[in-house]
Amino acid sequence: MTTATRRPSRRGQQTRERMLEVAEALFVEEGYQGVSIDRIVQQAGVTKGAFYHHFNDKLSAFLAVFERIDREMSDLVMEAALTGTTPLDMIRRGMRRNFELCIQPRYGRLVYIEGPAALGWHEWLRIDSKLAGAIINTGLQAGRDSGELRSPSLSALSTLLLGAILQANVAIAGADNAAATCAELATEMDHLLQSLHHQSFKEKTS
Repeated sequence: MTTATRRPSRRGQQTRERMLEVAEALFVEEGYQGVSIDRIVQQAGVTKGAFYHHFNDKLSAFLAVFERIDREMSDLVMEAALTGTTPLDMIRRGMRRNFELCIQPRYGRLVYIEGPAALGWHEWLRIDSKLAGAIINTGLQAGRDSGELRSPSLSALSTLLLGAILQANVAIAGADNAAATCAELATEMDHLLQSLHHQSFKEKTS
């Protein structure tokens, strides 16, 4: 009895995963507007009924893909950040990894080009900034606690950094030469973070 009741759920999960894999590939290759539900179910080898069992519409399928890729991207950024030797170095390493990921269409195009277009600016910003903001806030707070960073308002500084990083991500994702744009922006971000460290050091020693 137990085995029989679990099988539909397992099959259903496999069907959902198959549709998400197909939808992701189509959204990356053709963009949100260029993909139809018919294309998704045809390439996934499932019925429309199966699609609507798991998703309300094309937008809900895109949202499921987007959230999964956004979380995956955040995990990779955090993994890189944790190799840093100081709080600001953690932010630097994390953001450099973030920029590098945006070169890849799976992350750059899907999250930073198709994301705002499909979800709308405010919803996209709410989802993406929640994860990115958590990484930045953690690094800034650690920098303040260690004395490496001094700022009258970590919240304001976090907002400024987050805005700069999100705009850089969009620029890299949409650039004709994404690798060159990534390298240029990563260098400037290094300089910006270094200036925060120098300014804090001057205030500490003055």
